[in-house]
Amino acid sequence: MIDGLVIKGVASRYKVDTADGIVTSYARGKLKIDGEIRVGDKVGVEKQGKDFVIAKVYERKNALIRPYVANVDVCFIVIAPVPAPDFMLVDKIIVNARMNGIEPVLLINKTDIADESFVKCTESDYRDVLDVIATSAKTKLNKDKIFEKTKGKTACLAGQSAVGKSSLLNMLTGTESQETGGLSKKTERGKHTTRQSEILVVSGARIIDTCGFSMLELPENFRPQELVYFYDEFAPYAGKCRFRTGCTHIKEPDCAVKDAVESGKISKNRYERYCVLYNELNEKWRKRYE
Repeated sequence: MIDGLVIKGVASRYKVDTADGIVTSYARGKLKIDGEIRVGDKVGVEKQGKDFVIAKVYERKNALIRPYVANVDVCFIVIAPVPAPDFMLVDKIIVNARMNGIEPVLLINKTDIADESFVKCTESDYRDVLDVIATSAKTKLNKDKIFEKTKGKTACLAGQSAVGKSSLLNMLTGTESQETGGLSKKTERGKHTTRQSEILVVSGARIIDTCGFSMLELPENFRPQELVYFYDEFAPYAGKCRFRTGCTHIKEPDCAVKDAVESGKISKNRYERYCVLYNELNEKWRKRYE
């Protein structure tokens, strides 16, 4: 059996990068029935007749649902001034990434057409949350900073359609390997251009280009009380709340986190989205047995 890495999957066929080169492989047995093979999986491949088959999937470091990839080290969350950013989606991806031991990094693309205030406001909201890199696939702004985050790691690009994920990948690879698209004239929403996930090796980094999406849900068994643990900017103040253990920072009196929001030490925009997300999770949890 030869070990390798799944770098692309289309239907039931997978391209696997092995020490002997890239081979086209098929799933067999239970793996074929379950369809549980993801781009980024470390697998064992065997030769059967003229074909290669994936006989084993090794234990994963992590696995994302949307994008449907595994063993990711860094998640680049891509936004742009157009289409209008869905910051609730951004915050959900940050939570999901940290749950899976993935470092989230926010990329502000299309800075060549962005107002300076848009970039500064976004950087301010996330200054204590994660690294923010302003970039442009057109001008190649801060391309070196993106590479610094990916060297020796597996990174995925995630975000809404038409924010420029494929254009950024083309910038990083120096090729036109991915089709790029724009906005629907009627809706100003993105048109999907990436049809499948694929890993490309660039200067020692493994970059996964993933399908654009407009919604990501947290796991069904996610308890609303756990949400606060994924908001790092709350940590310096949480211990100063009247209810040091169990404060959700929503309705409790004498809450140091809410005081920090009012004084501008914590982003009000981020906090308000936290409240909305907490209430959504709480409602879902309350109805879990209905």
